[in-house]
Amino acid sequence: MIIAKKDLSFNEFIKPFSVKFARITKKGVFLKSLHIFLLLVIAALFCGCVSKQNGENINIKQSIINTQKARLALHDGSTLLISATYLNNIKKYSESGLDMAALVFYYSKKGNIDIGEPNITINLKPSLVKEFSEHDEIAQYLPVKNTWSKYFLATAPKDEEDYLNLFVEIYPFERVLLRFPKGR
Repeated sequence: MIIAKKDLSFNEFIKPFSVKFARITKKGVFLKSLHIFLLLVIAALFCGCVSKQNGENINIKQSIINTQKARLALHDGSTLLISATYLNNIKKYSESGLDMAALVFYYSKKGNIDIGEPNITINLKPSLVKEFSEHDEIAQYLPVKNTWSKYFLATAPKDEEDYLNLFVEIYPFERVLLRFPKGR
């Protein structure tokens, strides 16, 4: 056991420990190199897995940035939640010749009023509206998903407007405007 004195210098104190490390044989150098190599391989595998997940996170972040929500209510307490995602700012859909928006409708029914099919216009032009399920490929870009919602894809020819004005009208609720800047 080594007891350090107050007047013992650092070099004198560390000398017994450094003697053990100075006796590295060729086998020891090989094992040390092997450990460093294995550490680098594990680090490379970890980085590869992280970068794959990062690509998925970018799509989710882009869809969250390009999503707007509206909440409409009726006098009987029924509510309609609308979540719309502008898809043209997401890489996969940026080169299409259409303005595209995916909409999620969640209707909380408290009275006896049923809602109708949505009437959706894009920049005051009629749009083609197609219903899809939560299991379709396009649903992976929606930040809001659940079993009780209805999903619609609205498309219209691209125009030169700076904004995508998405008008949603659904009986018996009021008309709502969701406005997305193009080309973020």
